[in-house]
Amino acid sequence: MPLHSRLMFSCLVLGFASTAAAKDDLNWVDREAMNELPEVLQRPIPVWCGGIYYNPRVGPRAETSDTIITADQTSASEDGLIEMSGDVLIEQPGSRVVTNSALFDRSSGKFEVDTPLRLESNQFTFLADSMSGQTSSRQVSLGNARYSLFGPGAHGSAEYIDQVSNLTSVFNGTYTTCPPGSNSWRLSGEQILLDRDKGWGEARNVVLRVRDVPLFYLPWITFPIDDRRKSGLLFPTISTSDNGGLDFSQPIYLNLHPQMDATVAPRYVDGRGAGLETEFRYLSRYGQGQVSYGVLFQDREFDDQDRELAAWRHDGSIGRWGLHVDMNYVSDDFYFKDLDTGLQVSSQTHLPRVGELRYYGRTWQALGRLQAWQTIDPTLADDLHPYRRLPQLQLTGSPHLVGPLRMLWLSDVTAFDRSDKDTSNNPTGVRMHAQPALSARMENSWGYVEPRARLYHTRYQLDDGGPSGSEPSLNTWGASLDAGMFFERSTNLFGRGYTQTLEPRVFINKVAYENQDDLPDFDAGELTFSYNTLFRENRYIGYDRIGDEEKIAVGLTSRFLRDDDGREQLRLRVGQGYYLDDRRVQLNGAEEDTADQTPAVADMRWNFGRDWYLYSEGQWDTSGGQRQRSTLRLGYNDRERRIFNLGFHDRPEDNLRQSEVAAIWPIHRNWRLIGRWMYDVENHRTQETLAGAEYRNCCWRVRLVSQRELYDDDGDGTLEPDSTVMLQIEMTGLGGFGGRVDSLLERSISGYRREYE
Repeated sequence: MPLHSRLMFSCLVLGFASTAAAKDDLNWVDREAMNELPEVLQRPIPVWCGGIYYNPRVGPRAETSDTIITADQTSASEDGLIEMSGDVLIEQPGSRVVTNSALFDRSSGKFEVDTPLRLESNQFTFLADSMSGQTSSRQVSLGNARYSLFGPGAHGSAEYIDQVSNLTSVFNGTYTTCPPGSNSWRLSGEQILLDRDKGWGEARNVVLRVRDVPLFYLPWITFPIDDRRKSGLLFPTISTSDNGGLDFSQPIYLNLHPQMDATVAPRYVDGRGAGLETEFRYLSRYGQGQVSYGVLFQDREFDDQDRELAAWRHDGSIGRWGLHVDMNYVSDDFYFKDLDTGLQVSSQTHLPRVGELRYYGRTWQALGRLQAWQTIDPTLADDLHPYRRLPQLQLTGSPHLVGPLRMLWLSDVTAFDRSDKDTSNNPTGVRMHAQPALSARMENSWGYVEPRARLYHTRYQLDDGGPSGSEPSLNTWGASLDAGMFFERSTNLFGRGYTQTLEPRVFINKVAYENQDDLPDFDAGELTFSYNTLFRENRYIGYDRIGDEEKIAVGLTSRFLRDDDGREQLRLRVGQGYYLDDRRVQLNGAEEDTADQTPAVADMRWNFGRDWYLYSEGQWDTSGGQRQRSTLRLGYNDRERRIFNLGFHDRPEDNLRQSEVAAIWPIHRNWRLIGRWMYDVENHRTQETLAGAEYRNCCWRVRLVSQRELYDDDGDGTLEPDSTVMLQIEMTGLGGFGGRVDSLLERSISGYRREYE
């Protein structure tokens, strides 16, 4: 008989329900059963899993809904005792309990079930031999129980379970995220605490079993049951290499604050010694950042010296002000080669030390910068070390004057200095640069034209007088005209509608010549020639050289835009520049450039499929009839499991011919291959190889990766091979070790992000 009540028996059931579609009594739904459900009820199953825990017939809980109790027989006494027997069902939206008999004391709120029962919800399922509890305290105890948790995809058993609200205590029980019937791994503990409010589990006196074989004992362990963080012991990181031998570190995670955390990892490298790696992350109203520090004490392979690495990165903003800090330090030139690190510090020739403060206004922008470098290339001569900027102050803006006329302003004051250890005798001092301009851009839907006139003024105050004295200066001018048109038409290709554009462009540029041979060169550089550099006013970067030029550049772009979503499917570009005079201003004493035209350059980007792209660029010396440069890149990234990169670069003038193949690609729903091969075609040698495999299923993942690359071991320019083997094992929902594999893949395979996993 049905019995309607507002007893809020949801405190008893705590959010349980059932599903007839499940193939397992704990509501495990395999792929076949999921496909049989109505489409609106189906949920995605990871490709590497055979199913998930899911209850499609139970919606969210409703705290204020009536409780419906049905049973074959029901009796109630005057003192509030309710006895139910025969197919007892206690149900409300989002919760359900099924048993054969139940006893409930309405006056005290106590209840008791002494027959096998089933408790279900859209979050988890319990099967038990008995149950008791109290409704007002939201407490329930289950005897001889089995359970499943839908969120982490976990299940287990216990002698008895206590639950108060969202806190579950499992006594003499087990916990695993493996599917039913699998014994890949499980925790067996004296007490396992699952706190859904905090999102973490905790186990004491626990044994980790793999294939029913005890692997190791832990007096205490914590593990996540959702995406939130909690302090605890993480799994170790293990690797081995030709130079370093066995490398072992044991990370400890510290959840210091909702906006601060840290990782401390004691480390031991066989043959070298012991050390420590630490990383601190923070988030505040002033931005976010991280501080890293690593040390190896008295490296026995490095004259018993301490070897250190430190970094601080910060990015933030307050109103219109932005702040950026990137500070790095390493104790010696060979640290990255000898000691691979799990810290987020990249290996490179120059480690930056920079602090920037920027102001972003509607019309004016300002920059203040302090910048220095630590050069860690022992083969680099002193005169090639970069200058320090102490400081750099810059102001830019584009105030409107009248009609289409605008003033373009750029001014920069920078103090250049060099390290006290520098013996190159390069000049130091202050450079003041300004390049005001007037511009009038007139545009319509069919095209635009923009004339521009600019003045260039540079003045130096050198610490030691150069060939032109201690205060050399430069004054010159330039003018340009940039014009383009837009044509479009509708077309249909392969059954899809497109809008094709045709965008011709003409750029006329004149920069007057001024002799600059006696001026210092702090930061001048030349950009790699490409389609975009055809339309630059100054062919140099930096402000120490203003490249004289009389040039007409023409370009043509055509795009194919899909009518249904506006996506650019294909872009084709071709262009060339024609000189009317020689270029006398050159870098590093080079001879005048007398060519009457630039190479012809063409590039293409084809976004085919949903995740594929093909990019190609070619440069051709039309006067000499020679190919100067060619690039080809084919890429695929579905941002889930598949990455593929194929590239080829050919620069005959630099004697560089290099090919690359890199991929992370599944060959089975549980298996992926990992690989990268960089080959120096010019010198007929392999520069780097990366090879590995990954196996993944519902409850664990393992990666084994081997890397071989060429290193300059002694700093004498001779490259020698070095090999490293890394192993990563992750138990789903419990954690894993070998986190350096993710760092390696992010550095080596373009497009890989560990968050995609």
